[in-house]
Amino acid sequence: MYHTIPNKGQIPPCDKFKLGYQNDGAGHLWCVLANTPHGQIPAKGKQGLAWYAFGGKEHETRDFAFVLVQPGCHVVLEKSSHSAPPGTVRGHQRDSGEYHMAVCHTHHGDIPGKATVRNAWYCYGGKEIETQDFSYVVVKDKHHHPPDHHHGGFNPRPDHHHGGFNPRPDHHHGGFNPRPDHHHGGLNPRPGHHHGGFNPGPGHHHGGLHPRPGHHRGGFGPRP
Repeated sequence: MYHTIPNKGQIPPCDKFKLGYQNDGAGHLWCVLANTPHGQIPAKGKQGLAWYAFGGKEHETRDFAFVLVQPGCHVVLEKSSHSAPPGTVRGHQRDSGEYHMAVCHTHHGDIPGKATVRNAWYCYGGKEIETQDFSYVVVKDKHHHPPDHHHGGFNPRPDHHHGGFNPRPDHHHGGFNPRPDHHHGGLNPRPGHHHGGFNPGPGHHHGGLHPRPGHHRGGFGPRP
């Protein structure tokens, strides 16, 4: 449902992946896939440059790919506490396997990064930072919704219907709903939460220790 296009310095071709924003003045960021000696790693990027996380540090690269969705598809952010949802954009590292494209919700903004099932890693200020507050980047075919497909995030109730008339008298749509645990609509991961990207400060040296011994992941740093 998606494909990639190599960076050649062009304007980012698909704003559906413009899901990051850093509140230090760096502005909008795209979720991209960095081509590295360690594998193709989900990363953050702008026109012409990307930054990925590996080995506790940020790494800057021009060798990366933008992601484009096929016609009829759209991109959403989804949280899941048990497993990655279907439709994630995936990368990999040779030392540790598969990673999912993610957006990490941080004090610095919503920063694109990489995720496994329960943890994610993003880069800021030259360091790799681990977090459990993140959302997966998921590509969906809007012309095909399976019966238990919920919109705007994880909803554990398989009988939860969206849109249209529902004959169940206790199930309300499109208006007041007396059931406080009944949610409709799209995922808004953190209203008022600013989004992030690289730290443009010159001369900023990077580094950081990954807390999991023997598990190397990466980061990226600002343009010198």
